[in-house]
Amino acid sequence: MLGFYLLPRTVDKLRAELPGGHLGPYLNHDTGFSAYLVRRLGLKMDELRQAVASAPDETALVEWLAARVDVASAPEHNAKFETIVVERMKPEDQELVRQRHPVMETQPGLSKILDILDADDRFSFGVN
Repeated sequence: MLGFYLLPRTVDKLRAELPGGHLGPYLNHDTGFSAYLVRRLGLKMDELRQAVASAPDETALVEWLAARVDVASAPEHNAKFETIVVERMKPEDQELVRQRHPVMETQPGLSKILDILDADDRFSFGVN
């Protein structure tokens, strides 16, 4: 979405919080990667949550986002996400990642956060 990794996933998680939605095993924590992305974009999670809830369709949401974020910064943000690996996190953050993404127990070789999230989604939702 607008070229940003994790933005579609973040929007899906927010939609799942809406009445009639089903969050399932997804988590929306202040310390999660969705929250990290939203902060890097210069938004507040509640602001984005409201935009998701009130947008009549995907086009309106994308327009709302495009008016508020620097779309040209997508490659920089994506490059940052590509460098996040569990081993370089603080020990308490490593533990949070392991707790929140149990797929790491069955795939201990996972290290990059993008790979962990991808494997977690496939494990939890059968997403390819």
